[in-house]
Amino acid sequence: MPRLRENERNQLIGMIRGGVSVSTVAHHFNVTRRTVHVTLQSERATGSQKDRPRRLGRRKTTNREDTFIRLSHLRDRFKTAGQTTAEINNIRQNNPISKWTVLRRLKTFGLCTRRQACRTRLLPYNIRNRLDWARIH
Repeated sequence: MPRLRENERNQLIGMIRGGVSVSTVAHHFNVTRRTVHVTLQSERATGSQKDRPRRLGRRKTTNREDTFIRLSHLRDRFKTAGQTTAEINNIRQNNPISKWTVLRRLKTFGLCTRRQACRTRLLPYNIRNRLDWARIH
């Protein structure tokens, strides 16, 4: 559902004051009747149709730390987000970050963490045995 802009809120209030029903106004702006009621209530309470101030979350990492995250993952493609988090939290202990923060920063750079594939190490006699088996079959 779209958010109403200030001019749309003014139109909404004008339509209600002009005698149009709440359902018709809601249908006209493609919003719920509850949205119309809340808009009217906030206009009556504050006398304004503006949005309430929103608290934007503060970024936990600086641009320099974002660059560090990006470069460390470009240098080591198989580094996990947890390892990067531990590195950063060792440097700055007063304001730790989570691995989810690291993953979000990597996503903004178009990177992702990878996990190295685990496989068994073959000893020389295992290699010979496999080669012999392959030649036979």
